[in-house]
Amino acid sequence: METALKKDIYEHLAPVWSGSFSRDFTSESIVPDAMPDVASVIDADGVITLRSKETETGAISLTASLSVSVMYMPDSGGALQCLTVAMPVELRADAPGVDMDCQTVARMRLRSIDAKMVNSRKLSVRADVDCEATAYQKRSLEVASGLEDAADAVHILTKTASASVVADVREKTFVITDDYPLPTGMESVERILSQRVEAAVEDVKYVSGKVVFRGRVRAALVLGGPEGQVTAGRYETEFSQIMEVGCQAEDALGSVTVMFTGVYFDLPERDGDGQVKAELHLVAQTVCREPKEIAYIADIYSNRTLLTGQTEALSVTGGVQPISMRQTVTGSAELMGAAGEVLTVSASVGTVTVEGDTVRTIVNVRAIVRQDGGGYTAARCRLTAEFTADLPAGTALQAVSVTTADVYCSAAGGSLDVRAVLQMEATAAAVRSVMAVVGVAEDAEAFAAMPAAPSVTLARLEPGTDMWAVAKKYRSTVEAIAAANGDRQAGLILIPKAR
Repeated sequence: METALKKDIYEHLAPVWSGSFSRDFTSESIVPDAMPDVASVIDADGVITLRSKETETGAISLTASLSVSVMYMPDSGGALQCLTVAMPVELRADAPGVDMDCQTVARMRLRSIDAKMVNSRKLSVRADVDCEATAYQKRSLEVASGLEDAADAVHILTKTASASVVADVREKTFVITDDYPLPTGMESVERILSQRVEAAVEDVKYVSGKVVFRGRVRAALVLGGPEGQVTAGRYETEFSQIMEVGCQAEDALGSVTVMFTGVYFDLPERDGDGQVKAELHLVAQTVCREPKEIAYIADIYSNRTLLTGQTEALSVTGGVQPISMRQTVTGSAELMGAAGEVLTVSASVGTVTVEGDTVRTIVNVRAIVRQDGGGYTAARCRLTAEFTADLPAGTALQAVSVTTADVYCSAAGGSLDVRAVLQMEATAAAVRSVMAVVGVAEDAEAFAAMPAAPSVTLARLEPGTDMWAVAKKYRSTVEAIAAANGDRQAGLILIPKAR
């Protein structure tokens, strides 16, 4: 007798590498001859835009452009100045298992940035850039679920495992345009002194082969007007997009991340409409999962030959569900000079760590203050944040990200009271391992040498005894035991030998 197993094939995308990597970038810039000497650096901020994302054998690399705005006070007095520094960014990580055919989802972010004087004509900028990436590769999972040909003498125990598999990874570029009115009291603007933009996805739905997502972009601009006038504006633009994906199940689950690929602000003409024209280019990356019921052979035996199942561990990810939490953290920022009016405030999220059901991070907050006696100063502080997720039993956090939803501050004597609203997004997933039969070995001679089994065995069974194991042990079948004992499955049980 020769036993052949029937195998089902499940096409999917398997994560072959996932990790985070970061790097510090530094640059020294000469102040152009047309600009005045530097007396003191007030603040630095930046916008990072993705340029390329590549996978090769054993590595992942990303390139980006970092546009840094350094605000400084000139030593001759007068208007606040801005020196723009362009910094090329390249991040590369060793990624075993990755090749050119992989599809990679990556998110690059600016964790911190600062600038200082080298001398009155030179500034030094340092930026800390972090990237999180996951590479997916097409895989075919073969699972034995039955017999190629019906065989009365071979008995199989089939079980099912609920799995959530990655069915598709896609990306889409799109453009957002909007008109931002000048802040109250500013009739014209001559230059942008500082800019910060952030994009966040707030809702994702899957509908009939499409991922529908919406979110918003937040922009903070510090604007310089005539006669040294400085003011700040904070703006929001909502967006919504539809992305076609290759999923079949109606209850598929999509997750989306976005990154800027270009950020452009055009100042209004003197006799124009008094609005800053925003053109924001983004790329959306989606990972779409769909549920699968995977049938597998958990055990196999025969009553006519010695049939041994060869098993392997089958790792199954199931119970995937989104986790979304919001938290407000507060603190105090000490002023680096005299008190005054808060001009603008921003926050950036530092390293995110995950331990069990707890997510921790540091938030770096910076504020620019217009001093009562004239001039400008800055205030900084670091806030700690901790999220504790109520996870379903047996699940763990995956794909965790923390972003700043909003940040506020108000003057309080010689310091600032700071409040930052953080958004944590993640997925909860249960990863378990089941032992599945992947092959069989037969030994008819060894079976023939085994002692003959009695035609009927009387055994006392405890409630809850595994009847499959009993049938296998006594060379019977579950059906034969049930026929001999009716509904009775405990106590004295008749176990007939299979015929």
